[in-house]
Amino acid sequence: MFLLGVAAAALAFSSAPAGTTTTSAGALAPRTVCHGQVATAAPQAVQLRAMRCLINWARRHGGRSALRANADLERSAGLRAGDIVRCQSFSHTPCGQAFIAVFQLVGYFVGTASVGENLAWGQGRFGSARTAMAGWLASPEHRQILFGADWRDLGVARVRATSFLGRPNVTVWVAQFGHRIALTPLP
Repeated sequence: MFLLGVAAAALAFSSAPAGTTTTSAGALAPRTVCHGQVATAAPQAVQLRAMRCLINWARRHGGRSALRANADLERSAGLRAGDIVRCQSFSHTPCGQAFIAVFQLVGYFVGTASVGENLAWGQGRFGSARTAMAGWLASPEHRQILFGADWRDLGVARVRATSFLGRPNVTVWVAQFGHRIALTPLP
């Protein structure tokens, strides 16, 4: 049995990400683009690069700007993915943590910020970057996060688990989106 699960959440401090009516039609990159998008046995770096490529390809083809990799969001996405597997909780609040905990822990909130997050898990070949992205594109809530007009930053993580929620050979994906606006000192 092969399964795929997806979840989305967003939290804004001051400004919320703008929604979109972009549909999934044409938003999934062709298999010839984004090297490694279906290669679940490829090295971690190849699969993470493929996920970033898939996200930015979809955004560009949906009329949105590409996102830049952000070290803070990369770390927070990794923490979230690790917690999901460790606590066996497919949730934006695994282990009972507040949604914003990982963003605060890595220092992403400096000034005003908004953040969003998409999660996916898949068993076996359904753990590929392409399958996770297809799941997100098939969901209005996930598309709203993916195509948020305010996002500038991106962090992605992928964690493999020999067992997750009672199923073997599972891959968990976390994509985090953000926009920071530094506070301007008063004169």
